[in-house]
Amino acid sequence: MRQLPVREVVFIDELKNTLIFQTLSVEELRKLAQVCEHFEYLAGETIVTQDSISRYLYVLLDGKVDITVRGSEKQSVRVSTIQAGDVFGEASIFMDVKRTANAVAAVDLRLVAISREHLFEMCGENTRAGLKIFTFIIYSLLRKLAAASKDLAMELESMVTQEDLDKLKGMFPKTIEDILRKH
Repeated sequence: MRQLPVREVVFIDELKNTLIFQTLSVEELRKLAQVCEHFEYLAGETIVTQDSISRYLYVLLDGKVDITVRGSEKQSVRVSTIQAGDVFGEASIFMDVKRTANAVAAVDLRLVAISREHLFEMCGENTRAGLKIFTFIIYSLLRKLAAASKDLAMELESMVTQEDLDKLKGMFPKTIEDILRKH
């Protein structure tokens, strides 16, 4: 990871191209740029570690981030990929909670990190921008919850139930004599 300088003119254009900040005015983006930290990560570098506590919201400017969780065997399982222009770490803006997943640079990338304190301060001074930002954060969390619910439903539907197994038992012969009688 390497922190990059914020070149305001270029940076404002990049912020404007993200989902979370696309509706902000140039003046609102200028104020936001003052509280952003700009970072570069190389492919494979960890941005966020599962179970850690952080107060940062991340906005991906370019590249891809793999979101992974520890599986039952402690191996890393990719559950989603964040694309350029999207956000992760939304829950950290509201409270100190353990991160539910790892965020790992899938490719070389650049992102913006905004601390809870700086975001709240900026939104308190610019309530119109704050309303837009927090509306998007809530929408993003709801979208991710809906996707997780859909994935869980599909997984549960694909499981074989005891009732399914009981039905199968009756379909197969139990002995050689049963097989011979059918032919």
